[in-house]
Amino acid sequence: MEKLKILLIGQPNVGKSSLLNALVGPRVEVSNYPGTTVEVTKSEKVLANTKIEFEDTPGIYSISDRSEEEKVTERALFEEGADGAVVIADSTSLERSLYMALQILEAKVPALIAANFVEDAKKRGIEIDHKKLEKILGIPVVPINPLTKKGLDEVIDRLVKIKEIPQGGFTVKYDDHIEEALNKISAQLKANPLPRRFIALRVLEGDKDFYGYLKDARITEEVKKDLIEHPNVAEDIAVTRYGTAAFIAEKVTQISPVEKISESRGERIDKILLDKNWGPPLTILTFIAIFAVLLMLGNWIQGILMELTESASSTIHLGGSLAGASIEAGLSGLMAGVSIALPYVFLFYLLLSLLEDVGFLSRFVVNLERFSKKFNLPGKAFIPLALGLGCTAPAIRGTRILAGKKEQFYASSFFTSVPCSSRIAIVMGVVGIFWWRTFSYLCVCYSICLFPSLGISSQEANQDGEGAFTFGITAIQKTFDWQYSGEKLD
Repeated sequence: MEKLKILLIGQPNVGKSSLLNALVGPRVEVSNYPGTTVEVTKSEKVLANTKIEFEDTPGIYSISDRSEEEKVTERALFEEGADGAVVIADSTSLERSLYMALQILEAKVPALIAANFVEDAKKRGIEIDHKKLEKILGIPVVPINPLTKKGLDEVIDRLVKIKEIPQGGFTVKYDDHIEEALNKISAQLKANPLPRRFIALRVLEGDKDFYGYLKDARITEEVKKDLIEHPNVAEDIAVTRYGTAAFIAEKVTQISPVEKISESRGERIDKILLDKNWGPPLTILTFIAIFAVLLMLGNWIQGILMELTESASSTIHLGGSLAGASIEAGLSGLMAGVSIALPYVFLFYLLLSLLEDVGFLSRFVVNLERFSKKFNLPGKAFIPLALGLGCTAPAIRGTRILAGKKEQFYASSFFTSVPCSSRIAIVMGVVGIFWWRTFSYLCVCYSICLFPSLGISSQEANQDGEGAFTFGITAIQKTFDWQYSGEKLD
């Protein structure tokens, strides 16, 4: 029996998981990708006398190395022996999905396009000529609906013959200077299974994972110096690819006027939660309400668990020996720790999951992004920040969800000075009666991390005459300059 490994690739919320469930059912294996926090879903099933292993890759907008999700997809495509890929496209915004499809075509990976949300596109007056798109790209294009199983039989028929799909049917043409640079780099490549033109493109775009294919890495700098017309060649390549995707989408799409339909519930929610004026205060009030519920409900559950712990401790008797007393003390400490920490931790993740499932969390992150950008922090940094109020260790570990090392460094340097619950309790217990000292302590903690993010130099801070404060800023900045010099914050 023939075996195939197929990757499902697409943007976030484009229907990859729905297609996977429709093809193989709900029995799938979810795990973290080795060395990352990125989750992948895998499943195997025999379809049309062929054993197919599906891998649902994380949602991405392009194949590059800018984020962990993109690195994982790139590795799965080019290093793990994938036999082909299914690009799930959003029919309501075809050009955005075509950008990634063009990258896969440049890599000459056997692929087919599964066009999802066809019915939604028709409601908006958008009709796509799938046959024409298939003719232009040279790969199969199948309209699907995972919920109604529409198009799934055709997808399976195409998948079992995916190795027979012709490769290189469509090629993006760049301007003469970039094409000349691609030829120069291609001539300096080692023998490898990947297309030379694709590797040359990745090298020009600055993907260091592909530098190992070069005979001499210095050729990259020499070629870029000759590209006077393209000081930012990676951006120019992306612009050309986006332009090509938009041109193809225009050629195969027919837009007709439709009657104005009433706004959906999601659109009405977006108007409120994503509003520049109403969005931020509603986000803040929501999180205040969550923490209020967390404290009140957690305190109630904690009281119940503490009573159960005390009654259980009173019934445990392991004898009067030293070993028995030690075990009793250990069990009592364990039960007390669980009864104190579990209610708050469990409720926090429960409420966080609820917000994510109903779609509110992503909207809140957009509002937080507007504020956190002022401190060179992404909106996703709020989740580790919330964890940091409880304990610094999971907060630092939680920064792995951020896209780049630079963002992780900024967030880590910020969170290390966020007083956790135990530190706040100690500070309030020692100097709580001197409220202004406590307030000053918290301000200094936050300022030490905010100042480097705001770009204030140690010389500027030294003008305030704060020796210890300046020393902290200088140490953080020197560490930052040493570890991340030369990198550009996205």
